[in-house]
Amino acid sequence: MIKLIVDSTCDLNGDILDKYDVEVIPLSITIDEKTYLDGVDITTDKIYQHMKDGKVPKTSQVSFESVSKVVEKCISKDLDFIYLAFSSKLSGTYNFAKKIIDIYKEKYPERKMAIIDSKGGAGGTALILIQALKMIERNLPFEYIINQIQFMVQYIVYRFTISDLEWLSKGGRISKSAGYIGNKLNIKPYLFVEDGLIKVSKMIRGNKKTIQTLVNDIEAGTKKFKNQIIGISHADDLETALIVEGKIKASIKECKTTIFKIGAVLGTHLGIGGVGLFFFNEKPEFYEM
Repeated sequence: MIKLIVDSTCDLNGDILDKYDVEVIPLSITIDEKTYLDGVDITTDKIYQHMKDGKVPKTSQVSFESVSKVVEKCISKDLDFIYLAFSSKLSGTYNFAKKIIDIYKEKYPERKMAIIDSKGGAGGTALILIQALKMIERNLPFEYIINQIQFMVQYIVYRFTISDLEWLSKGGRISKSAGYIGNKLNIKPYLFVEDGLIKVSKMIRGNKKTIQTLVNDIEAGTKKFKNQIIGISHADDLETALIVEGKIKASIKECKTTIFKIGAVLGTHLGIGGVGLFFFNEKPEFYEM
């Protein structure tokens, strides 16, 4: 048997958690000088409430204890495993966890263990996870699943926007003046992920125009592969996520959609109100709706 592992930067929803047994390694979040394990000691909703109260949480990568606990659990149950980790360009989590897993590989050479840099996170990692779980259900070989995951990492597309520029200024990611002016003018940064890094594509004025830009990019990006699951993630803004979902379903009849709530770690950096879209612009060899 093969176990799928992610960390708490991967967005999960009830559809996944109700059907599959996924191991989640938590990152850490610090608020008021107290540190919590994401999703273990504190919920995403509680983190968002702290943010609404004006607090700016800080985050840190996975710990040795969190990684080794999950790895040893798999070994004790004679399970091979694949860990789909947060982008190595955005966190030290992948490189740190890889060093730990390499130690276990030497100690237990009979077990198959792999860690893959997702070069992303949130709903993008979740879409890859869904297909990997379906491959495990089909009892496909370990090496084949690895190859398919690596293909999906290469062809997953991230498009997202941030609602509140002032939140970025609170976290020191942009100047306070830029955050203030941006919010007053209703300017939204439009972002994408390239080679594991978040980059700004352009600045868009107005919510409606921003949403339409997201939908237009989905239409263009899925021309060769319409019959797929499109992921929509939101940072405590289900209303906007549902609007986006409705527009996508009206435009791309062949697709399915799934909505995620952005986890606390990424929500801490993006701020409340961010919305992201995730899809493949090339069809993997294995793909199930």
